Amino acid sequence: MAKQFSRKELYELVWSEPLKILAPRFGISDVALKRACARAEVPTPGLGHWAKKTAGKSMSQVGLPERPPGMDDEVLIGAGHGYWHSGCSEEELLGPLPPPPEFEEPIEGVRERIAKTVGKVTVPREGRIWHPMVERLLKDDEQRRERQRASSFPSSWDAPRFDTPFERRRLRVLNTLVLAAGMMSGKPSMNDHEGRSIHLSFHQRHIAIQLDRLKQARRRGNAANSADADEAKLSLSILQSPGSENIRTAWHDDEQGKLETRVTEIAVQIILTAELQYREGAVRSYEWRVHRKAELEEEERERSARQNGRNGSGRKRLEQARIDRLLKCAVAFQQAGAIRKYVEAIRATQTDNAACSGESWNVGASGHWRKRRGLILWLGRNSY
Repeated sequence: MAKQFSRKELYELVWSEPLKILAPRFGISDVALKRACARAEVPTPGLGHWAKKTAGKSMSQVGLPERPPGMDDEVLIGAGHGYWHSGCSEEELLGPLPPPPEFEEPIEGVRERIAKTVGKVTVPREGRIWHPMVERLLKDDEQRRERQRASSFPSSWDAPRFDTPFERRRLRVLNTLVLAAGMMSGKPSMNDHEGRSIHLSFHQRHIAIQLDRLKQARRRGNAANSADADEAKLSLSILQSPGSENIRTAWHDDEQGKLETRVTEIAVQIILTAELQYREGAVRSYEWRVHRKAELEEEERERSARQNGRNGSGRKRLEQARIDRLLKCAVAFQQAGAIRKYVEAIRATQTDNAACSGESWNVGASGHWRKRRGLILWLGRNSY
């Protein structure tokens, strides 16, 4: 069963018991658990650690390193090899809110840590050590050059793309930045075939950057000079997010100097952006959860109100029907009492008449009276 831990919780867990005992609890092997810890940069006990500890030997424990910039602090164990995070159920969302996200290390402390790891970054005049991504661009360019030389009718499509001084300079800056990012586990990828739009991935965060000539409006009557100026100015932008056109931070050649003079600042800021994205995402996720809980609670209140309304209407109808039945019974009871009094009065009258007239009643009259008396008695019995 998958379970989520913070890096600190996972660290304390794997140093409390052997991995072979812990792993079955999450339905995985000890090798898979060790790999999950490695992805989260959580150290685990080495071979023989528990045997020596059982024998009474004093064993040292490797400390938990600082969380790398851009890495999630939450680790999901038992969910495969990916960074999958399960969504909260409605029951969990309606439960107690977790504490708001807090970050022990201030952002300036993270910046200092990055700057210390990266050190001073410089762009060489000539490329000597190329990152594999940039080296692939140069090899593709060399193949285009060879095809153009071998063709009797060279095409502009096969023309080399990085022969101009500006393009060679741009590749050197790009190469320097991706090598610096690699010191903090940054992995680059390209969105084009010229390295103008690049993604740098730091664990679960992806930073989009653009490295190209500075775009600026050209003045009329001086197009050639403007084109030369554009060609000489290099610009680098960190975008708000992959696929976005909004710029978070940007640098370009200006009166204070070329882009190369600020390449250390740029490298540090690119890596720091991964940490900023993580923290911003954690705050947004918490705010969403607070908002969603409020929505669910409001929906629950509306459902309860509707249910109570329906139940109240039903109870009112039942009460009214009961009252109507009682009223009908009361009316019937009154009518029955009146009929009983009437019957008793008729009986008294019959007795008096019999005493006065004796046997003056003939057979036909007495038969007529018996029918009338039977009808009155029937009405009395059926009026209760």
